[in-house]
Amino acid sequence: MANLIDFDKNNINGGGYHGYDIPDHTRETLEHYLLDGESPGGFVSAMLALDMQRALQSADIANRNCIWIIGRWILEHAPEGSWGSYEQIKFWINDVGGRRSTYRDKLEKEYVWRSLGEKTHA
Repeated sequence: MANLIDFDKNNINGGGYHGYDIPDHTRETLEHYLLDGESPGGFVSAMLALDMQRALQSADIANRNCIWIIGRWILEHAPEGSWGSYEQIKFWINDVGGRRSTYRDKLEKEYVWRSLGEKTHA
C-alpha cells in the first residue's frame, strides 16, 4: 500500500521545516514503527522516548543534521501514546489497548477517501 503517513502535509511551503526534511531512512523507520509496530532501533527509539543524550550519541550524519526536525515532527504529528518514554514505545509495539491498530485503521480510511476524491476530480 502507498505511504499512509504524509510527512510533508504540514511542512512549510512544501520544503520541509525551513528547508530541512526528515531523512528517507528515518521516515521509513517511523512509518514501520507507527503502522506495523516494528522496533525502531536505537536513534529513533531515543527520539521517541525523548532521550536526547542517547539520540545525539546514536544519530548518523543525516539525522544529526536535522535532529530538531525529527523531534518537532514527533511532538507535533506522532500519535498520542506512541512516544514519550521507552515504556510507551513498548506498549505501542505490542499494541496495548489497540492504539496502534486504531491509528493504522484511521490512516487507511483517510487514504481510501483521498484516493476516491482524486479519482472523482481527475
